[in-house]
Amino acid sequence: MSIKLIATDMDGTFLRDDHTYNHALFAKVFRQLERHNIYFVAASGSSFPRLQREFKDYTAKMGFISQNGSVIHLGSKLFKSFPIDQESLARVIHVLDRFYGPQDINQLVISTSEKSYVDQGMSAHDFNIVKLFYENVERVPDIRQIFTQRPTEDFTKISINFANHIDLKRVATTLDGYLPPSLIMENSGFNTDLIGNAAATKQNALSLLQSHFNLKANEIVTFGDNENDLGMLAMTSQSYAMQNAQPIIQIQAAHTTTIDNNHDGVLQTINQLIKNER
Repeated sequence: MSIKLIATDMDGTFLRDDHTYNHALFAKVFRQLERHNIYFVAASGSSFPRLQREFKDYTAKMGFISQNGSVIHLGSKLFKSFPIDQESLARVIHVLDRFYGPQDINQLVISTSEKSYVDQGMSAHDFNIVKLFYENVERVPDIRQIFTQRPTEDFTKISINFANHIDLKRVATTLDGYLPPSLIMENSGFNTDLIGNAAATKQNALSLLQSHFNLKANEIVTFGDNENDLGMLAMTSQSYAMQNAQPIIQIQAAHTTTIDNNHDGVLQTINQLIKNER
């Protein structure tokens, strides 16, 4: 069966650990994808502006699933977003404040489809990390008041980066019992949990693109390395967990790459898949 769409996670999968990738090799691979009419999709927990920056020369020709599926773009055009209602947003902040203090949370980021907000008290170190993943970031006087201060904005995701002493498994156990059923929490790696609309997952976002392009499941190839990629990996018989992924991720994908993310594992695998298509 021919390949029509390739979707890849970014950090820990497509990108090296230093958040870079082989631009020269990607240019060659992308030309091959165009020649074979294969649509390329970047699927990430980070924001669309960050993904735009990473692929600034290719934006018009590819798709983007950002914020773990809360926002979908075809090129620069917004295709679909999944906002969070204000009551649920307020509930998340209340629950976080109940169980965790300032020493427990390094970065609290609240995003719309195009912009992200942090508290003005965030350290310069943490702000620079947030900028890496979210790009278009604004400091506000009190992040906990942003919903009432900006009532017309559609917020799509809350990102919480916990301090190293916090056990994320306990976080999931604690928060799952208190969050509204309209929300979902997923681990995005790097000690970070993302909270958003329950319909906003990478799997659901990719399913929408599958329907939009009228594709069969086995015409899609997926790559991932983390818990938030599992749904996407389960969608197709052509799924690849990264060599550097944890064994629990690898056993749930159809295949494992022979090369890790630091040695262009995704691009090298795509190269081989394209050769097999001929």
